[in-house]
Amino acid sequence: MRKIIGKIHLWLSMLVGLFIVLIGITGSVLVFEPELNHVINPHLFNVTEGEKVTYQQALDTVSNKYPKGEIKRVYTPDEPDAKGVYLFRLKEGEKQQEIYVDPGTGEINGTLDDHALLNILLDFHKSLLLEDFKGENIVGIIGFLFFFITLSGIYLWWPGIKKWTSGFRMRRNKNVFVKNYDLHKVIGAVSLPFLLIVSLTGALFTYDEALFGWFGVKAKVTPPEEKLISKPLPTGKLPLDLLLSSAEKEVPNGMITQVRMPEKMEQGMSEGAVEIRLSRSYDPGDGNIRVWVDQYSGKIVGKLDPKINRGLLYQIWHFPLHTGTFGGIFTKILYAIGGLTPSILMITGTYMWWFKKKNKRKQRKRTVQAA
Repeated sequence: MRKIIGKIHLWLSMLVGLFIVLIGITGSVLVFEPELNHVINPHLFNVTEGEKVTYQQALDTVSNKYPKGEIKRVYTPDEPDAKGVYLFRLKEGEKQQEIYVDPGTGEINGTLDDHALLNILLDFHKSLLLEDFKGENIVGIIGFLFFFITLSGIYLWWPGIKKWTSGFRMRRNKNVFVKNYDLHKVIGAVSLPFLLIVSLTGALFTYDEALFGWFGVKAKVTPPEEKLISKPLPTGKLPLDLLLSSAEKEVPNGMITQVRMPEKMEQGMSEGAVEIRLSRSYDPGDGNIRVWVDQYSGKIVGKLDPKINRGLLYQIWHFPLHTGTFGGIFTKILYAIGGLTPSILMITGTYMWWFKKKNKRKQRKRTVQAA
């Protein structure tokens, strides 16, 4: 059994190992995406002192500048990606844009599109730059294979209860194979929790609905869709600031981090409500409370709160567990280091495979010569 598991572990690693390494390296960089973006593009985060313009004024500036664009999200200055400015994510045809607005003047500081370095790295991490060839599905499958490679590694590593400490020991040996073997074993064992978490959570970005569906449950809890609508009124839509005010009243002590605008309605369909995400008390990193507001009346038409609604654990923790945001700078550093471990495991594993293959060739040659 051990020999079969070892073969599966080896050949799966050979099959997808390079992709796992590249996804891991890009993940290590993207852990610090907000900080790196601030360093690379400091002009985007200019904040003029003085009274802030309203969200609606900033939104109008962006809408007037990009009349054919559809604003998808609004990040408040308190959101990590925004770092003190108003950040709008806008879609114009197939093109995605990030618009940075100075809250002190209401003027646009600058924009980033899909060709920005960090956005290219993100696309590679999510889809291997194969959006037109179901790249996200491919990365999801690689995530499941990586999860299985890690599980098989546990089986191959486990030395038994009485000798479990030997699985973490680096022997003092000049033999290069022994050094690589011990390094592979120890690095794999130490990084085990991280590798299991990131591989599984990465795969679930694409396949969570299908996987949870096998067990007869839904991956994400949402209020009934028929309730999350906006009913048109002759007075028209309310300013965004009033919608945010309604959300703040609904969630005392909540800090608004982002706004998700409803999809453009198709003919015959009801117009959606605005989704507002807020952080209250401890939040692992993606807005642990969600409120849906009617765009015309300002009424709350839906709400998800972990103190009230059950079943929110997965959707609150899924993204933070994959990105390491749940523990601040400490966990982000650990995740950045962890993203490099597949590189070490591949280098040491490849060396051991090559060493054994070379020895087998030598053994065959000796046998032939002896015959």
